Amino acid sequence: MSMSISFPNRLAAILVLILLLPTLLMNLITFSYLKREMQSDAASWLQGMTRNTGDTMDSYIQLLNGITKNPAYDYTLNNILESHLHNEDGHLGYSFDETAQINGWLSMMLETDRNHIESVEIFDRNGNQFQLGKSNRRDDVRDWVDQTRRLHGAAYLFPPVQGADGRSSFAISRLLYNPKTFHEVGMVRMFFRLDFTLESGKELLNRGGSLYLMNDQGNVIFDLQQRCLEQALSQCVEADRFQSRFVSDITNWTLVTVIPKDRLFSKIEHIQKVILLINLFFFLMAMLLIVSVSYRISFPLKRLSRLMLTAPKHQFHIVIPDTKRTDEIGIITSSFRHMVEHIHELIGEIVHVEDRRKQSEIAALQAQINPHFLHNTLSAIVMQAEIDGNYNISTMGSKLGKLLRYSIGKEKEWVNVRKECQHIRLYMEVMKYRYPKLSLDLQIDEQAMEWRIIKLLLQPIVENAIIHGIVPNGQEGAIRIEIRAKRENGDERLLIRIADDGVGMTTEQLQDLKDAMLGGEVRTKESLGVRNVYERIHLAYTKGRICFDVESKPGQGTVYTIELPRMDDETVDRG
Repeated sequence: MSMSISFPNRLAAILVLILLLPTLLMNLITFSYLKREMQSDAASWLQGMTRNTGDTMDSYIQLLNGITKNPAYDYTLNNILESHLHNEDGHLGYSFDETAQINGWLSMMLETDRNHIESVEIFDRNGNQFQLGKSNRRDDVRDWVDQTRRLHGAAYLFPPVQGADGRSSFAISRLLYNPKTFHEVGMVRMFFRLDFTLESGKELLNRGGSLYLMNDQGNVIFDLQQRCLEQALSQCVEADRFQSRFVSDITNWTLVTVIPKDRLFSKIEHIQKVILLINLFFFLMAMLLIVSVSYRISFPLKRLSRLMLTAPKHQFHIVIPDTKRTDEIGIITSSFRHMVEHIHELIGEIVHVEDRRKQSEIAALQAQINPHFLHNTLSAIVMQAEIDGNYNISTMGSKLGKLLRYSIGKEKEWVNVRKECQHIRLYMEVMKYRYPKLSLDLQIDEQAMEWRIIKLLLQPIVENAIIHGIVPNGQEGAIRIEIRAKRENGDERLLIRIADDGVGMTTEQLQDLKDAMLGGEVRTKESLGVRNVYERIHLAYTKGRICFDVESKPGQGTVYTIELPRMDDETVDRG
């Protein structure tokens, strides 16, 4: 329901738009610009910090990757592990010197960065473990061993695990191959922390933000706040957050940093609220002044508007006092009075037109009586002919009566193919009384018998074929009608072909017929009948593609081809 706005309120709104709104818009544009600039600076800062953090992380992982390669080039270590490929005695099968050599390697690797490397392990082919540093137990032993073997000497980077102190530990492992024999002699595994490479996350925490690492599947594997592990990032990060991402080319992990927007804009938004409150105060004061002035100006118009509202209730039979005003209000009052007088004249014309329309409807109803009178008269003639024993006239009149009853009967616009074909057979029997040498070849597909078509679709075309095609050729000829179902692109369609062996048409006559079908000038009665069928088809078949084509050559007859969508009881009722 629309709300009516009075003239004083409209006047007040116009003044507000002209005087006050530009000031408000200027303030909003200024603060929006400042906010956008701050957002751009914050995004640049966050992006730079994320990229630096990611580069630091990748550099450290590359360093560890190089450390794990070193044992592969130590022939002494590889020979020791090679000699124990079939060791069934575990650690007891190793001599003191061999154990010392292995521990020496572990110590050297651990001392590379003792602050962040937690432990280093070497496994022989039989699973015997040599370890230095803090123990990091993993339950999925079989999994990491299989993953490491699949890489055939390349480094396998473990997803992080959470230790007893709540901190996340990462691990990297690699197969060891003896360069002389190319035998797999063992594995090396190193546990380390990445906390120091993610120091920038502490600054994010101070600003209410956070830092996450995601694996290839999009799950969080590292979180500074330890709240979103093994979850999708969308479940951890709220919508009102700035985000920046860094995808590692080494690990395929994604480093994501987020920071809340409200922490960035808190000060500017506070200033904006204060200025908006000041603007609102002046806005209200100005509104009071504007409304007061506008009501003084609009009082005469309100009085005229009340007259306009009451006029329809009294069928515009109201008295509008004359006015001596020459301003806009006086012009509106005079125009309204003239409008009311003109409405009185229009009402009289409408009443006159309505009376004429009713008389036309009565005449149309009376005209409908004539076909029924003709049908009743034919019935009386048939009965009298049977009484007199004139059975030819009786038969002819009976068939003509059936044709007339089909045309003017209470049948709906749509009939099935069977009934339309029965009608065309009866029509041909009546036409044979006048043209005995006519013949009809009617071929109907049983599948399409119960399909629906519009009533009297065939008769006008068959009549044209007889009168304008066969009769000028000596009154002897054949009409061939083919009706069959057709499937095209998964849709069922009805194909109708009506052909005669009459005189045919020249190219000019055929073009005139097609032009008349498409709404052009009707030059012959033949064109009128075909155009009537063409227009009825287009009005009835509003859904689906239709095809109506005529082919003819002089001396070779004429062929009408009609292709229609399938219509049955359900589609007719729904359409």
